Amino acid sequence: MSIKLANSPCSWGVAYADSASNPHWKKVTKEIIEAGYHYSELGPYGYMPTDVEEIQSHIDSINLKIIGGFIFDNLHISKEHDLINKKIIKTCDLLKKLNAEFYVIIDHLDVKRMKTSGKNSIACQLDLSEYKLLVSFLKKISKICYEDFGLKPVLHPHAGTYIENELEIENIINDVDSRYMGICIDTAHLYYCGVDVCQTIQKYSNLIMHIHFKDINQDVLNMVYNNNLDFDSAVKNQVFCPLGNGVIDFKKIINQLNNINYNGYATIEQDIDPNEGLDSINYAMKSLSYLEKLGCKKL
Repeated sequence: MSIKLANSPCSWGVAYADSASNPHWKKVTKEIIEAGYHYSELGPYGYMPTDVEEIQSHIDSINLKIIGGFIFDNLHISKEHDLINKKIIKTCDLLKKLNAEFYVIIDHLDVKRMKTSGKNSIACQLDLSEYKLLVSFLKKISKICYEDFGLKPVLHPHAGTYIENELEIENIINDVDSRYMGICIDTAHLYYCGVDVCQTIQKYSNLIMHIHFKDINQDVLNMVYNNNLDFDSAVKNQVFCPLGNGVIDFKKIINQLNNINYNGYATIEQDIDPNEGLDSINYAMKSLSYLEKLGCKKL
């Protein structure tokens, strides 16, 4: 098994760079190392310093490599594209200087879509004009990532957004039709939205450039569905759990990844509410231990 296992500041509750509840970036990176990892994603732009020398000096001292970063923003709102594009360029420039390898592209949560995640028949859709602008923007930023910064742009379907279910993923992949853009498989977000993870791996095997390993507590997910709770409420109720404690069949997924000869990174994530006081380092250790028992080895 040649998958390289990583973690991310999001497992410490870091979703937004300016959140007052964020733990210090040096604490998080040190705990990622203490939990047994040697690879990490950058986190939201601005969470870590934007001075490459400051980051590089620290991560070199603890033997940590930054492998990629992400944009998590309102890609579905065209009037925000110019500002988002500027943020993407700044992030990709920093990632290039850190010798990172990929850039994860995620549409932001939408209030209406958060209420219907996993319920495709009642989910509202973008109007056609906004959808076309979204497709155009994805083409543009994928080209920038790859041609200007040498990064692999990967689309991450995410619960509570306009790119979450099977049909939406298929449409956006086909309509963008980019020779640059790949896909990031997030095991729990796909499952949350009723998408078969292994079938998706097989279907997009030639486009998979990154993986997010995340598990789901089925009892919590059932409660979310039955009580019509939104995605934020699901996270607060700990719908995501350490790997091996939930319903995701990681043994089957790893076998599927072996079958397609995937040999890139897999970031172990656990989206948490930072105000819940959860033990991030312990969760990270448990998840890593579980995957090692399934044959994944730290590289």
